[in-house]
Amino acid sequence: MKSPSMIGGAGIRMMTAALVLLAGMGTCWAQNQTPRADRHGLALIPWPKSVQVAPGELVLGQRTRIVATQAQLKPLADILAGEIHLITGLRLSTAQGAGAPGDIVLAIDPQLRADRDILTVRDQKVTSARDYAHTLVVNDRAVVTGFDYRAVAEGTATLLQALRSADGKTSLPRLTVKDWPEADFMAIMVDVGRQDIPITALKQSVEACRYYKVRYCQLHLSDDQGWTFPSTAYPKLGSRNTAAHGGIPPRVYDLQELKELVAFADARGVTLVPEMETPGHSGAARLALPDLLDDPDEPGGEAHLALMNIANDELYPVLGTLVAEISAVFKSSPYFHIGCDETNFSVLAQRPKTKAYLEQHGIKGIHELFVQHIQRMDKIVRKHGKMTIVWEGAALDADTMRDTVIVMPWVGDNRTATRLQKEGFTTITVPWNMGVPWPQWSMYHCNLSVLSRQDKVIGAMLPMWEMSADALVNQYLKGIPNRQERTWGPDNAFVEDELNQRIAVTGARLSRLIHPVTMEVEGLVKLDPQRGVELGGTAFNKEAAIRFAGPLPDAVIHYTVDGSEPTAASPQYREPITLTKDATVQAALFDSAGRALAFPSRQTYRRVDFEENLTTGKPVTISGGTQDDVHKAELAVDGLVARDSSWWAAPGPQWLSIDLEKAHSLDKVAVYTYWDGRRYYQYNVELSADGKAWTQVADMSRNTAASSEQGDWHAFAPMSARYVRVNLLKGSAHPDHNPVHLVEVRVYEAK
Repeated sequence: MKSPSMIGGAGIRMMTAALVLLAGMGTCWAQNQTPRADRHGLALIPWPKSVQVAPGELVLGQRTRIVATQAQLKPLADILAGEIHLITGLRLSTAQGAGAPGDIVLAIDPQLRADRDILTVRDQKVTSARDYAHTLVVNDRAVVTGFDYRAVAEGTATLLQALRSADGKTSLPRLTVKDWPEADFMAIMVDVGRQDIPITALKQSVEACRYYKVRYCQLHLSDDQGWTFPSTAYPKLGSRNTAAHGGIPPRVYDLQELKELVAFADARGVTLVPEMETPGHSGAARLALPDLLDDPDEPGGEAHLALMNIANDELYPVLGTLVAEISAVFKSSPYFHIGCDETNFSVLAQRPKTKAYLEQHGIKGIHELFVQHIQRMDKIVRKHGKMTIVWEGAALDADTMRDTVIVMPWVGDNRTATRLQKEGFTTITVPWNMGVPWPQWSMYHCNLSVLSRQDKVIGAMLPMWEMSADALVNQYLKGIPNRQERTWGPDNAFVEDELNQRIAVTGARLSRLIHPVTMEVEGLVKLDPQRGVELGGTAFNKEAAIRFAGPLPDAVIHYTVDGSEPTAASPQYREPITLTKDATVQAALFDSAGRALAFPSRQTYRRVDFEENLTTGKPVTISGGTQDDVHKAELAVDGLVARDSSWWAAPGPQWLSIDLEKAHSLDKVAVYTYWDGRRYYQYNVELSADGKAWTQVADMSRNTAASSEQGDWHAFAPMSARYVRVNLLKGSAHPDHNPVHLVEVRVYEAK
């Protein structure tokens, strides 16, 4: 889930590829639902439990109102009006009271019940109920009725997806829908602890959750790279944040904007769940407060210990204060996640103070100490009216925890979810691997465990690890609908092309809600995908021209290129803008009075050094020693000078030979080795006509100057050659095993 070996470099690429794959996978509907021919053109995700369609439609017009029959629904009516405006261009007024023909009416009915039991949490206990149902009935008016505020919000999501807009007319088909979630915890998770994720991106995530009826959005607030919650009691927290896999270090959020984010989510029927990692994945917090969370005077203290010092009773008042602060902000959440996975106790176990603590308290070993940690944390969490969630990997005691602690299995090669269910635990399905072919997957399939409705499965979660803000909003959120289809409705069966069609329709509509301004870019680098280069379609060579477009003809577009969010004072778009360097571009819709109408669209574009050279795409031969499947030799001849597109090999010396496929008269070679401002490489370059007899044309065997992105350029007397060989002799970064890294090789024909 989160270890560098699984999520670094290649892991991120594989996860991104998996999300793209998921976004185009399979189609589902309930087996007891009508066949595809009777879908009546509806694109609903997740497909409801019951849908009946009658002839005719309800046309929405300027006289249509969105009416809240209870005062508490007025905020939802206003939200819905704004969403309908973005999707259709139709401006509807809102009101309180009774609805009339032609209106959209919102109502709460606590007596409305689901047709079968739902596993949920009540008063810090897992229990079954028939709550959370909603209905949508469209005849002479559209009436959304829900068990509570959130159920009404989920009904309005169905309404948004059912809208039809064509030929200047907006309408709803006459239909009757009844729906409810399979269980309470329908969720995604956003990792804000390892990349910089602005509040706006989190609001866009919440809107995506609302649209697809995802009831919870878990925020991974802390990790080794970052602490993001603004603690008043311990303001030093966040001072040791560092970037994960490049990028920008996570931010510490402003307390007021975090409270506003929670209110924003609550108003849309989405609940934010806080996660504070303990005792592992806590490096940023431990380094910021070593005396309180660690013991820097002990061997392995501060810099090397992989977890908090749980052999210290003084740790828990600190954690209790932090749980209290976080709970006060995330008031609406019935859950609190305390982490507890991937713990490395090796250093802690060797400490004299730990051994003394275990002996003093009669604790038999580190495992029992870990159990005690979870028990103490659970007691703290329950004090604030919430239920504790932990990751698989936590040390669990079934006798004391099965009724108070919920577990998220995520790997489960040993069928963890099955074992936990037998021990009486409630689980949330978070599969790292699907465990079954995708068309067979549901929230009851957790890796290799196949569970049933009789098991205590309270939901499923789609985690989004280590993504940048760009990747989150533009890519990761696209993975929601397929997973939600089989989480909300685990009986839904797949028909691939039909689900793909529903995903395309609902996805295009969601785009209008979360990033409505489109960016058309000229000048992007288009590379042969067979070369394995992954630029995400956002790299340009020399310069790029961007055209913006929005869905509302009466709106204006303001933009920025420095990563800041546009305001009415930002430049107004009138003609294509030109980029000549790396830029994070944001563009947003505004009305004539300067009021923002929607979230900004954002994308980071980077200038790259790309050149179709004599070496580009040519066959390569290597001495061996390639370090992994990602940094393969072909990347040294992909035309791109980029550190993440390079050949890595160890131990040195290593060589790479390029076959130009025919002889050329050459007089210049450029060699780009990996650069970071410090490391240097020693190498030489040879040419050959037949691949057997070699002539050296460049000698850097004594080099000690640091590499740079400009590379090393070597000129020599014209020479006819078909083969080019770079002999990498030494890399300075790790002399113990001497890895070498070649970014690109270019050769030039003599003129």
